Amino acid sequence: MNEASKFAAILLILAGVLAGCTQFRDRPLSVEKTRSDLEARSLNDPRLRAFLSKNGFATTSPQAAWDLTGLSLVAFYFHPDLDVARAQLAGAKASRTTAGERPNPTVSLTPSYDTTAGPPWILGLNLDIPIETMGKRGYRIAQAVHLSEAARYNLVSTAWQVRSRLRKTLLALYAAQTSEVLLRKQESIQSEGVRLFEAQLQAGAVSPFDVTQSRVALNQTRFALLDAGKQAATARVQLAEAAGLSPASLEEVEFNFDDFKRVPADLPDSAARRQALNNRADILGALAEYAATQSALQLEIAKQYPNIHLNPGYQLDQTDNKWTLGLTVELPVLNQNQGGIAEAAARRTTSAARFTALQARVLSEIEQAVAGYRASLKKAEAAEALNRELSTQLRTAQGMLDAGEISRIELAQRQFELTAASLAQLDALAKAQESLGLLEDALQSPATLSAVTEQSPRTAEEGARILPRLVQTVPLPLVKGGFDLMAVDLAGKRLFLNAEDNNTTEVIDLAAGRLAHTISDMNEPKWVVYRPELHRLYVANGDGMVRVLDSDSFVWQRSIKFREKANNLRFDAKTRELFVGVGKTFGALGIVDSRTDVITAEIPLANFPKQFELDGDFIYVNIPSANHVAVVDRRKQSVVATWPVEAAKDNIPMSLDRVHHRLFLGCGPGKLAVLDSTSGKAVASVDIAPEADGVHYDAVRRCIYVSCGEGSLDVVSQVDSDHYEFAGRVTTAKGAATSLLVQELNELFLAVPQRDGQTAELRVYSLNPK
Repeated sequence: MNEASKFAAILLILAGVLAGCTQFRDRPLSVEKTRSDLEARSLNDPRLRAFLSKNGFATTSPQAAWDLTGLSLVAFYFHPDLDVARAQLAGAKASRTTAGERPNPTVSLTPSYDTTAGPPWILGLNLDIPIETMGKRGYRIAQAVHLSEAARYNLVSTAWQVRSRLRKTLLALYAAQTSEVLLRKQESIQSEGVRLFEAQLQAGAVSPFDVTQSRVALNQTRFALLDAGKQAATARVQLAEAAGLSPASLEEVEFNFDDFKRVPADLPDSAARRQALNNRADILGALAEYAATQSALQLEIAKQYPNIHLNPGYQLDQTDNKWTLGLTVELPVLNQNQGGIAEAAARRTTSAARFTALQARVLSEIEQAVAGYRASLKKAEAAEALNRELSTQLRTAQGMLDAGEISRIELAQRQFELTAASLAQLDALAKAQESLGLLEDALQSPATLSAVTEQSPRTAEEGARILPRLVQTVPLPLVKGGFDLMAVDLAGKRLFLNAEDNNTTEVIDLAAGRLAHTISDMNEPKWVVYRPELHRLYVANGDGMVRVLDSDSFVWQRSIKFREKANNLRFDAKTRELFVGVGKTFGALGIVDSRTDVITAEIPLANFPKQFELDGDFIYVNIPSANHVAVVDRRKQSVVATWPVEAAKDNIPMSLDRVHHRLFLGCGPGKLAVLDSTSGKAVASVDIAPEADGVHYDAVRRCIYVSCGEGSLDVVSQVDSDHYEFAGRVTTAKGAATSLLVQELNELFLAVPQRDGQTAELRVYSLNPK
């Protein structure tokens, strides 16, 4: 190949690379189209109807009465503030891709022409291959992941704001419309009173002053009635805006105000307040932002250490092939990035201060809301008592009128007093409802926020669930037999996989897509827990040992010995307790204090346990041999209930939906059982493939993934908390039942065992669309 041919080949390669680049697609905004789309929004939109039905709210016609729940779902479907928050979340998720991108190599072509000898052309080619050092890419990814989490919590916080505004406007409409009704009744009573006073004036029984006073009072009521009508019209317009609709779409709509006609007398206890203080969306978002500043500081510290540039080159010098090797390193002698480190440290300090200030503000909001609600309740109760008393007096007055003991004017006065008291009671009730709204906003506990998905429901494909798609395979050729459970190190991009039959724990580099290390000397390793704050790995083994290893060096530090096989592990980060499923000929749930790695308790069970879930003060434990779920009270350290699993036997894997209080149990014969986690009542069951060994609830997509040893990954859609549908199946491999869902990565990991000519491997499935 001559010089020209080689040069042309290089140009062709570059052209091929550029051809794979993303192309720009113009999406112009049109003022007219946007306006017409907004005006066309309707409560009769068929896609809205499907969305409402999917979330448990159905209306028979556009004129049906709409309550707070239904209108909240409408707002979640239409409101533009949520579209903005979703777009910001999409941008934050895209930044994770940007953070993970590696720097591209560069190529330099330096042809030269020599006139002194032939051939005259000298072809030069140089490469620059950058290599990042000190884990800079990992810190960028960690920062992007934390910012993505912050954006997700911002979406939830925005949904609360949307719901809060909608509740306020719906309450204002209720108060205005009810005031109109009471004021019309009052106007009728006063009109009758004026007529009676005028008749008595003609008879000389009253003075003109009395008639004038009654007329003035009537006119005041009429002006108040006009104000109430204006307030009702304004509230209806504001309600349309709060729901993301045009005012015209609500013109003939009836509303159900039952949510506002009474207020609960119960106040949240201290535990509920602490939970709000720890779990509000804005607090969790601020925590994620602080974690991002931590990663940013680590990145700036890593920038002290220069990257490496490899510079290989080639030159065709008048038929002589010349190769060069080069290495370029920036010398950090004038600038060691101290300014960037100081700025990042200051941002971390600022973020910590903002978090503390936010918690203080939330605590004040909660206490003020509780105090305000308590005072409003007393006023509402007093107004209700006064109304009851006046109603009794009115009935007495009616009897006295029938007996001729009082006049019609006196009866009208009693009627007027009752309507005035009813207006006062309405005002007190509205104030109490306002206080209740503030309390709900402070606690952020009730509501239908599960309808707030990351993808806009207006653009989502109706009725479709995204099936996981295979994106990566990591061969594990030295692993013999099958696997048990696995855990992930998000920051270090590592996955720890127990090879039960191989008596090893495999450490996989997820970023490189390869096996990084093998931890030997295990004994049928069953379950693994990784605790980054402790730099530890806990591995449950078939010989009853829970081996404790350093998560960086993998040095065996100590063992926690149980009487028989240690199977499943769960860790509570708040109490620093490790829970261990124990037993082979018996069953128990062991509790370990991770600060000392000492067994502090062993709770007896009916038989050996399989998977279990922690939920506050309770633990739900699958006991397949007894075909029930044992409910363990952590405070009493005993079993307080057993719930039979009626759908099928061999209830082994388990997952929990904490928002809707649902337990998902995979049963060996091919059933997914759904139980109410507050009562143990059977809610639903869905047919799946046999040999389920992994069940994972995806709260974002509202579906359940089940890995089945029969050779499939089944997906079950959560229509609502009580209804579930089989959504699809991905064919995997025989015996591939061990799996792990990592919501932060939007990925599901599946271990494929070595059997029947199949080499062991780890498969990575993406939960994102193509």
